[in-house]
Amino acid sequence: MKLLVLQDERFSCRSCTDCCRHFYVELFQGEPEHVEALPWPADDPLHGVKGVFRHAGKAYLAHRPDGACVFLNETNGLCRVHEQFGVDAKCLACRMYPFQITPTFRGEAAVSARYDCPTVRRNQGDPHADALPLLRRYTNQLPNPEGFDDATRCHLDREQITAVAEFLGTLMGGFAQNDQRATFIVQLSDLLALTAADELDRQALASAFGPLKSQIESASAQPVTRPGLIYRMAFRTLLALHLRRDEDILDRRANRFGRVAAMIAFVMGFGSFHELGLYHRPGSLRRARLFQSGPQPTADSFALLWRLVRNKLDTFSFMGPTNGNRDFLAGLRSLALLYPLVLAAARHNAATRDSTTIDHDDIDQAVAAIEHSFGRTVVLSQRFVRRIENLLLDRAAFARLVRTI
Repeated sequence: MKLLVLQDERFSCRSCTDCCRHFYVELFQGEPEHVEALPWPADDPLHGVKGVFRHAGKAYLAHRPDGACVFLNETNGLCRVHEQFGVDAKCLACRMYPFQITPTFRGEAAVSARYDCPTVRRNQGDPHADALPLLRRYTNQLPNPEGFDDATRCHLDREQITAVAEFLGTLMGGFAQNDQRATFIVQLSDLLALTAADELDRQALASAFGPLKSQIESASAQPVTRPGLIYRMAFRTLLALHLRRDEDILDRRANRFGRVAAMIAFVMGFGSFHELGLYHRPGSLRRARLFQSGPQPTADSFALLWRLVRNKLDTFSFMGPTNGNRDFLAGLRSLALLYPLVLAAARHNAATRDSTTIDHDDIDQAVAAIEHSFGRTVVLSQRFVRRIENLLLDRAAFARLVRTI
């Protein structure tokens, strides 16, 4: 299988241990038995320790009461399995993280890296291409589904999808404001939905840009009011679903009833991010002052988010199995929602510092929080979530959302 890697992206593990402390690693077939059979010496603290946790028919690496993986060596930030038995003794997900391999078109797959890893966000380390030998070996071990089918591609061919992804990734930079970039994604998606498959090519895209740009920039200069109550509740529901960390329930640092109550409070405009996930900073949701038209951050300050969006476009990971099996158009539209979701989380992070000014760390942590769930959390692929997304992506509603959040 041909693997596509991003040329400008880098990663080398810095042993920050974020993934070891905050993620529950699901085990593939045969791995639970392998982990349980590891021959720890009799005098080793891990001898006899339960290394696998089973829940709802799935198996995960076990965690300690503080939330960290039982195999994390606290003294040096390394994996005890790796230290004792070598890298190949680790489960496949741990060996691959933060990389993910997405089957795309026939005989092809794309390699991307998860932005919930701080080293990936900083773009530090070796080029992704340097990891290709290992990634090719791991690809053969993955229970990969087939590439995009005709319905997922919205009956478009590879060249047409590539043309749209390149067009969008390049010309987003032609807009000076973040809300304009997000609106560009929505309006381009609307235009594509009305375009016959045999009429879509690079020339048609180039012809559409000028009118779209003029329309978006003109609309963004007009006064706008905040969305109505139903839309605000819908957005808070979507935000809460992205922020919810069920890992806290698995290791019993939170319970399901408390989490449901936290979700309800959040949707109503109360509660806090921290009650949805212990990973998030403590602080009241109301202090974030969402939908009160605070100062809009510059596009430069949100460079990390737009880099993430371009990477999803370049690797086609906005559609198919890496985004809840959304088709091409639904996947494109979902990218537009990343901006208001990240902005809302960044406003909350700034509020925890008693500030209305969003700084680099606020955005960095917001991108990590939203990307952790985007396209991965099972609940986000449910039908009711698609309905919420469609409600928010209505052209008029979305314009109010991105300019008043």
